[in-house]
Amino acid sequence: MKDEVLRIIAAELAGEPVAEEERVRVNRWRGVSRENEKMYRMVTGELGEVVRLVRLKGGLDSEKAYERLEGEMQKTMIKLKKKEKVRRMSWWRYGASVAGVLLMLGVGVMVWMKPEEGKLRVTGERVEPGSGQVVLTLGGGEVVLLKRDTSELILADTALRITNERNTLVYSGIESKEASGEMIYNTLTVPANGEYQLVLSDGTKVFLNSGSEIRYPEAFGEGRREVFLKGEAWFEVTKDSEREFWVRTGIMDVKVLGTSFNVNAYEKLEKVAMTLIEGSVEVACVGKSFRIVPGEQFVYDKNSREADVRIVDTEQYTSWKDGYYKFRQTTLEEIMTTLSIWYGVNVFYQNESAKQVEFTGKVKRYEDIRVLLDKFEQTENVTFDIKGNNVFIKIR
Repeated sequence: MKDEVLRIIAAELAGEPVAEEERVRVNRWRGVSRENEKMYRMVTGELGEVVRLVRLKGGLDSEKAYERLEGEMQKTMIKLKKKEKVRRMSWWRYGASVAGVLLMLGVGVMVWMKPEEGKLRVTGERVEPGSGQVVLTLGGGEVVLLKRDTSELILADTALRITNERNTLVYSGIESKEASGEMIYNTLTVPANGEYQLVLSDGTKVFLNSGSEIRYPEAFGEGRREVFLKGEAWFEVTKDSEREFWVRTGIMDVKVLGTSFNVNAYEKLEKVAMTLIEGSVEVACVGKSFRIVPGEQFVYDKNSREADVRIVDTEQYTSWKDGYYKFRQTTLEEIMTTLSIWYGVNVFYQNESAKQVEFTGKVKRYEDIRVLLDKFEQTENVTFDIKGNNVFIKIR
């Protein structure tokens, strides 16, 4: 109970949305005993100051701000250890609460508890995202390596124009091909450590995630619009009442008319999923049809061959396209599966129990993986060792 209350308090301090029933739970806990009320006042008072310092960091010299933050937290720990009634809550447990707040703010907290020189827990080579080579394969077999942060003309004729506009591949000027019904397919491949955006001939926007591939026609015909996906992508489909839009994944097919949704269909994962933000879609899977409404997620388990529709916090499944990851009581196994695809690393667990450790918070998508893993270390009793592209995890 105490751990859950501390999580709610940390979430509220960090500016996370907190449900009314969670606030009631905290107030009920405060009223149980005088000790609980004292702990609440102490935690909110001390953490409030830490959060204020972190939020001021952007306008201060980073090094000085971190030094100040470290000093404040050390004072906090000394105060806590001197108070007899709070001694039952272990020192590291309170530190985890503080680190959890900073993790939600997306701020590196490794400096507040600096390991001694030569004893860094997270070690290894620098693993950075965003460096993979994105490849466009044209219908005739020609391969084009797409350059980042530049504008270039890929192809232009009387019927088709393809341009690469700063990390976005755009198809336009193809009315005559749509009329002729000619279907030529292109393939956009994004490797691990990369991402790319695509604007299809009908104006539909696709945000392709790391390690993904999409096959699509240069121009859609008069019938249904179809694309074929491997991996993960976010879609903003242009409305067209006369032409349905289909996303084919091999196991799960998604039919829409115009809406925003996320499809996760990596071949290496045990589950495929579709998360709907707005509009309505129909999912065809294992011979059945499922109608999905906003705020719901369709999930199919490849091992059990079971399909399920559930209500979810959609931000957890779509935040990747906005440059961060959001986790709420998510197991380390799920988190590391996501990060392994993005960073292109292999993950090994030295303790099976490490897979079930849960985290709540937000982390920036473009940081060195060591920075992210260090944040996780501060909030739980788990360590990471990076050797090349391999990450070894164990419980301390």
